[in-house]
Order: sequence, then C-alpha cells, then structure tokens
Amino acid sequence: MNMTQLSVNPENLVKNLRFSFTQATTVLGELMQNARRAGATSVSFDYVEAIRQLTVKDNGGGISCLKTLLTVAESGWNADIIEREHPFGLGFLSALFSCESISVASKGGYFTAQTEDILSFKPVTISPVTDWDGITTITLHGLKPVAHQIEEHLLCLAKGFPIGVLLNGVALGRLRAMDAGLAFVDTGIGAVYLRGLADGENWLQTSDCFHLYLQGLPVYHSDLERHAGHIVHLDTLRFRARLPDRDKLINEADVVAEVKLALQDEARRKLERLKQQLLPADFVEGYDTLRAYRCLDLLNDVPLLPKQVLATIQDYPVMEGCGSFNLGIYEQPVTQEDVLTGKVSIVELDDFDSAGAARWMFAWQKELIIYQPELDRGHWLFQQLVDLNALPVRIDIITESHRAAFEGQWVDGEAVFCEQYRLSVGEASVVIENDAFYDGSHCVFIVPKGDASGSVIGQASSYQDEWDSFNEAVKEADDWAFQNFVIANTSSDPAQALLRLLPSFSGCPALFAKRFQLELNGRGQVVAVVEIR
Repeated sequence: MNMTQLSVNPENLVKNLRFSFTQATTVLGELMQNARRAGATSVSFDYVEAIRQLTVKDNGGGISCLKTLLTVAESGWNADIIEREHPFGLGFLSALFSCESISVASKGGYFTAQTEDILSFKPVTISPVTDWDGITTITLHGLKPVAHQIEEHLLCLAKGFPIGVLLNGVALGRLRAMDAGLAFVDTGIGAVYLRGLADGENWLQTSDCFHLYLQGLPVYHSDLERHAGHIVHLDTLRFRARLPDRDKLINEADVVAEVKLALQDEARRKLERLKQQLLPADFVEGYDTLRAYRCLDLLNDVPLLPKQVLATIQDYPVMEGCGSFNLGIYEQPVTQEDVLTGKVSIVELDDFDSAGAARWMFAWQKELIIYQPELDRGHWLFQQLVDLNALPVRIDIITESHRAAFEGQWVDGEAVFCEQYRLSVGEASVVIENDAFYDGSHCVFIVPKGDASGSVIGQASSYQDEWDSFNEAVKEADDWAFQNFVIANTSSDPAQALLRLLPSFSGCPALFAKRFQLELNGRGQVVAVVEIR
C-alpha cells in the first residue's frame, strides 16, 4: 500500500502568489498596517517619480528579525496582535511583487536586494545596524504603480486610518478616523458613527450610505467612496478580511446585512431619545428620517400628522404622464383632535380606476385631504381614515342636450353635453358645471356647459407609449381636436360649428380661393361636395 500526503512546491507557490493580489497598490495598505501594528504614531510615503522610488518610514517599534519579514505565512507579530488582527504573513509579498528592488532598514538590521532574487529563494545578506535611529525605512525601487495611482490610493486608505499618513511631507485627511472628532458609539459590530444623528447634528438630514473599515482600512462602501455617510469601524475580533489584499470582507453579504440592522437599531435608540426631548411639532418634522430608518411606528402616538403624508389636489386631475394628479403637500398642521372631531376629513384614494376620474373629481371639488403613504399601520389615523376607493360612485346627468361621438388619435368615445352633472361618492355628492369628466366605466365624456377645453382627454389616457414615454405631440393634437369638437357641438351657428370641425387646407393650393357647398347625411357624413363657380 502506497501512502502519500499533501506537499507544497514553495517556488511555484510563491511565483503564483503574485497573481493573487488584485492591484499593484495593495503594498501601500500593507505597509501602513505594519507601521500601525508596530506602534507607530505616523507613517510617511515619499515618492520620486523620476526614478520611480518610494520610501516608506515609520516611528514604530521596528522589525527585530528581518528573516521573519522574508518568511512567507509567518507574520512575526506578538500573540496579542495575532489574536486580534489575524495577520496572514503575506503582506510583504505585495512589496516584493510591486517593485524591482527593495531595501529595508530597522533595528534588526539592513538589507537590499533585487526582488526577483528574493522570490527565487536566493540568499539575502542582512547587515547589522548598531546605531538604529528608531525609524524603520523601506525603500521600493522601480515601483510599478505611477504617481497618480499612489496618491489616489493613499488618499482613500488614509481616511479612516488611526495614525497619521503623509505623502511627500503633506499630511493626508483622516476625516473618518476614530480620532477625527466624530461621535462614535460602541455597538455589537464595532464603533459606529451615524451621520445626522450624532449630538449637535441636523437629524433631519439623513444618509443611506455607509462605509466599513477594518483595522483602519476600507473594506466596503455602500455607495461611491467619496459620498458622505455613516462610518463603521468593525470589531477586529469578529470580522475578517479576505486573503491576501484585505480589501474585501469574508462573507461580505452577511456582514453588510448585519451592519444595516445594527445601524437601524442604533438609529432607533437615538430617535427614541429625540422623541422624549422634542415637541410633537418638531418631532414630526423628522418624518423622512424616521422613514429612512424604518422607525415610523414612533409616530403612532404623536397627536400631530407629518405634512409628508397629506396632500391636496391642486388642479384639474389628469392621468400620470399628462401632469400626474397635480398633488401638492398639505401645508397646514393637522392634529389628532382635528381628525377626531371631523374638522378635517382625510381620505385614501388610489389611481384612476374603472370609474375613471370620478373619485378624483369628487375629492378635488370637495377639497379633501389625501393620505399619501406611508405611516405605520398602528398609527391612530387609520381608525379615522375614509377609504374613498371602497365607496360606491353614482353619476347623474342634469339637463342633457345631446350626444356626439369623438374620435381622436389615441382616445375616442361618446360625449354627453349637458348643463351640469352630479357626482356622488357614498352618501356625499357634488354638482359640477365647469369641468368635464371622463366616465371610464362607460367610455363617456361628460361635458357641462362651462368647459370648452380639451383637458378631459388627460383623464382618458396617460399618452404614454409602450416604452413609458410621454407622447406630447399626440396629446396636444387630441386636446386641440376635442376643443374644436366641444365648440362645434355647443355653437348656436351651424356654419361656425362646421368651420371649427374642418381641417386646414394649406397643403393643397388647388383649393385656394375656391367656394364649395357640402351636403351631410343624417349621421353627419359628407355625401356631396359641389364647387360653386
């Protein structure tokens, strides 16, 4: 029986590891981490573009054994750092893969070598340092990343880093660092700063963007990195970054879901405290913030409605696409007492239905306040809210004169001409004489004497095509055609009515300056046209 076991070809392994680093700038973050772990208070990068040389210095405790630095998968850090941060012992490889030669000077000695020689396992001579000045210096010669890549990456890495980072003598901004003056709080996932909800900040301005940092370096952005948002420095004992770059989290989707829950929980705690501190009128101003953090239930017992959930129909209602329903925010404060005593009536109203715009016309004429979702279903308003959609609709024509057929490009139907009409919804009704209305259940335009416009066609169609694009030209054509149709049908002079219905003949010069006699049959169809000489 033959026995075997797992073995490693070290030369091939190291050679192929160069392809595991996703970007050449990974070395910058690794050198920053090494400085921080060594107890440095700052780390500086100096780049000379002409010779592609990057010098990195830190004032940490130094490297005691340079041999460990050149040992793959052996970090050399003490037990405490290994337990807290799980170093892989692969970070220095990113330095070897990113340049042509490298020099290292620290308390454990000094060496300089070609990186290809090191990666080929050739011996490296380490010279002793007798007068170490407390500065560890790593110089990368023939660096592969160019100047703008170095600057852009360091600017990004420095934002949340716990120690100072300098580039060519200039300190880089660390606006997201734990010591940047932000109000971080300890949570189960780590240190959290909630933008907008920290003491002294404007809690009415919310953000749905957040940035995750692990060991001071960025590992996730929910949106663009440059956008302001919440900041989370993850607990290093609970979360780990992916080998070898450390720029992505292990089980990222699960971690992000947990972070969202933690942010929401922390936001709720802060919002609950604000509720105790603020007057109801001030607290309901934060409706958008409460909605963003799924805390609308905190409004359930507040005796004042947020204006964001109340609307009025400001103008003649038409389908979305033709100007929507012309809804505007109801600006006046509405209290629980206003609703309970009937001083204010608030209704639920869906989009146009089989009855067309009947309920919308009724609500507009009655100046009803429309509830615009959303509130938590446990809110006191739902005990008083009138569901207009559930009430029956009745339409009564008052003093009908006649009926005629309208044919537009996109809409058609029978038009009923009358003095007035009555809209009844439930037990309430309103008489309308100045605004036409489209009865969608019967495909009928009801046109009272006071409306000669073509606006009603916007109740019969949204004028949106199969790509949801608004066809303004067709809408304007039907609007104009309906106006002429109404004027022709309500004119007391048949000649004037005919004139409104005739098209333009400007495209036919042969007809210019001619006179004609038209004969129509009993259905309004032209049966004869005779030129009068």
